[in-house]
Amino acid sequence: MSKVLKWLDNFWYHYKWVAIIVTFFLIIGIILIVQLVGRTNYDAYIMYMGNSSIPDTKYQDIMDAFDKVMDDYNGDGEVLLNFSRTNYISDDENPMAGSINSTALQYMSTMTVQPYYIYLIDAELYELYRDSDIFVPVTELVDDIPEEWLYDDTAVYFDVTDFAVGNAGVNDLGSDTLLVIKNIPYTSSDSVYEAEKEAFDHHVDLLRRILEY
Repeated sequence: MSKVLKWLDNFWYHYKWVAIIVTFFLIIGIILIVQLVGRTNYDAYIMYMGNSSIPDTKYQDIMDAFDKVMDDYNGDGEVLLNFSRTNYISDDENPMAGSINSTALQYMSTMTVQPYYIYLIDAELYELYRDSDIFVPVTELVDDIPEEWLYDDTAVYFDVTDFAVGNAGVNDLGSDTLLVIKNIPYTSSDSVYEAEKEAFDHHVDLLRRILEY
């Protein structure tokens, strides 16, 4: 046996578990670094929950529209929006409604831990949660919202806003689409609360910009 192989055999015999543990944490560290470097740092999160078709061209129109009212909230020199969609079908006669809507309801049960604060949500789905205190009254956040825009104190008919009327993509999300904002989730951690409060404040500013467009 060569000296190198003999050394390796002796090293493995004496330091096997040390080597395994060090290698494990090294792999975990590399994975975390790759995830942190590759993670997109979004300025705002908006979730659409409805049944309007959003092909690629419409999606780009939506992104372009919101780009007009976005700001660099995290101060990294980029203005980035995460706009996502969860399907919800309000037509009970649609054979796909049951299976598709179950996914939306599952999402709603976890929305307090989701990063999305602004929602464009189907009125029927909103009605299921309007009394749960999960949404903040928009009339307490934005002054002088036209009365005809209000579904109630907490929700705005999105399609009648000047922002929706004046921009492609967002002008075609359905007349039953409501604009709402999520409340700050409860947490016993002061640091987590401060981070959530900062995110909430940024989305309140975006909400104002949409409604005052």
